Amino acid sequence: MTSLNLYTPGRGLFSTHVTWEDLEHDLQRGLNTTSCFGTEKSVKDIGDGNGFMSKILLIEPDWQPKDDKLPAKFLVKIATQLVMQKVTNELFERKNLNNNFISPTFMADFETLQKREHNTEVAVYKFLHRIPEGKIHVPKIFFSRNFTENNPVKGYIVMEYMENIKQIHVYESVTAKQLKQILRYKAVIEAYSLSVPMEEREEFSKKPFDNVYYKMFKQEVQEHIVQLFASVEDGKLVESVKRLKELIPDIVDLERAENLADELEMDRVVCHGDLWSMNMLWKPDGDDFKLAAVVDYQAAHFGCSATDLVRLFSSCLSGKERRAHWEELLEEFYGYLKEEVGERKMPYTLEQLKEAYRRYFPTGAFMVVTVIAPLFEVIFKNPDENQRMKCLETVMEKTVCLLEDVFYYHDRNVNIRNDQHVE
Repeated sequence: MTSLNLYTPGRGLFSTHVTWEDLEHDLQRGLNTTSCFGTEKSVKDIGDGNGFMSKILLIEPDWQPKDDKLPAKFLVKIATQLVMQKVTNELFERKNLNNNFISPTFMADFETLQKREHNTEVAVYKFLHRIPEGKIHVPKIFFSRNFTENNPVKGYIVMEYMENIKQIHVYESVTAKQLKQILRYKAVIEAYSLSVPMEEREEFSKKPFDNVYYKMFKQEVQEHIVQLFASVEDGKLVESVKRLKELIPDIVDLERAENLADELEMDRVVCHGDLWSMNMLWKPDGDDFKLAAVVDYQAAHFGCSATDLVRLFSSCLSGKERRAHWEELLEEFYGYLKEEVGERKMPYTLEQLKEAYRRYFPTGAFMVVTVIAPLFEVIFKNPDENQRMKCLETVMEKTVCLLEDVFYYHDRNVNIRNDQHVE
């Protein structure tokens, strides 16, 4: 008998527990149709290399009888640990390291977290769909199934498939101009979150730093990250990694990150929680790209706005662009937020936002650096020599600048804490 958990292969699509019958039944309800999936139905895994927490499947259902009102294609996002197991196994085997991501304790703890995060994402999409049409683009949700006591392994979201979409990887860079589209998006959802009642906020992620990131940054995971970086590019990062190892216990102070808004007397606003380059979808727009959607809201919570912005700038911008424009971009974002908030009270001042950015930077940038580490392996496997060298140059520049600035802001923040302690 198959174990009922998210880290054991099931008998459904791509070894998950979700079957064709589950999807057909739920979509008939969600779309109010009696049409069935046809014999020419197909499924493709399109999530490879684009995340660790779920399977992303593209379904062509071959509706019978045909109905033009029904989606010809749709995406199914299924919560599972199988993706993380595959990626980490391949990585740690090549490095001859133990993979603690597949220890029974980690997998069981992480399953509890995954289920909570999935249910959070379902709640967030309901919130986003209440924002007036035209303000932001949110993918249509055709059906979603929460995890419950009676549904322990089949949590998924069925959503619109958007054609001609591009993701900009962390080993590429977004321009400051493109980034402003994301800042406008974030300003809209922050402004609308101000009126979300307390009982509804309970459906969002609670204490994401303690509950979500703690499991990702336990001591043994930190050690693996340090070892991975020490072996990158013939040891070019060895000296930085030595210093990083000394500072990690202080940098990964998740309680301080959790309470940053309260510490600086800022009102809590809705935060994406994982606002990095891989969670943005772009459409070609002439010679440029237009933001099509922001996705993956599992870690959405009410917290400090700057935590999203540090992660956004660190993952999307080159080190040179980030250093040159971070303050200007915060000012631009604050202007958008003022427009959206209107006559209501602003949740924080611009100076509070800038100070929160500085204080959170060591933690937030370190979290981005840890995601970059495994991606070096992806880059090295690229058979196109020119593309490989270009990507490697981009990601090395980001990484070196991030580590330098982690050290700079860490020292700056320690001095502030020491001064406050003296006073």
